[in-house]
Amino acid sequence: MKCPTCGFENAKAYGTCTRCGRFLGAYSIQTPRTQEAGSKSAGIDLSKDIGFSGRLKEEASHDEIASKMKLNYLHGSRDANQRTLEVLLKLLETSRRKDLDIRMLLQEAADVIHDQFRLRWVAIGLKNPRDGVFKYETLVGFREDALRARKKQTFVAEDFTGDAKYKGRVISELSKMYFEEDKPYTNGSEATFNRPALLKSKRHGSDDALEADYLDVHIYGVDKELLGWIETSGTILGKLPDVTVIKTIEVIAAIIGASIVRGRK
Repeated sequence: MKCPTCGFENAKAYGTCTRCGRFLGAYSIQTPRTQEAGSKSAGIDLSKDIGFSGRLKEEASHDEIASKMKLNYLHGSRDANQRTLEVLLKLLETSRRKDLDIRMLLQEAADVIHDQFRLRWVAIGLKNPRDGVFKYETLVGFREDALRARKKQTFVAEDFTGDAKYKGRVISELSKMYFEEDKPYTNGSEATFNRPALLKSKRHGSDDALEADYLDVHIYGVDKELLGWIETSGTILGKLPDVTVIKTIEVIAAIIGASIVRGRK
């Protein structure tokens, strides 16, 4: 067995390493004390082994723990969850600006959703407080002709809360999923999609995203007043957004909603 510490190939898969005296596998009954003795006989100084010396300590310094946490925070692995948290923190920082421009926040939110989750397109719309009409404000990932067509569209609150015009499936209190099989668009609005030639394609897998599939996440204000919505497609790999993506977009929608309410004061 190859020693996990020094890399020496041992004849046995249990006990101690012939070279360094370190623990080999789950079948060894070696204790740290005998392991240390074996290592000394092999000329290995375990005092330089941070993992081993850490296990021998009866008590850890909180100063050392804090330093390690800070290093991990600054230089730790950038997994998907960490990147998502950084995105949310950045949006919250933008939302706290004294001279906040809501449209700048919308653009930043659309960009990070599009890039972070590798979605084909993202659109964010708002309600005009004067006439109650909803229109797209920010669009990312659209072809120029599809973008122009969407900019001309207008909606009312019932279009998001009801199914008379656009049939959707409720996913959560904030989110609604629209599937191509239900034809969630009006006649003549095929041009609002990037690839209208792909409309009415066949779905082969339960996580496949078709051209006309889209997710709406509602942006609410005080007392659940509908202020706008975030609309997204599937991923560039042709998959539907998963639970993590949906919940993160819901948090971003809440940040936008709180920012709009704050701007009204």
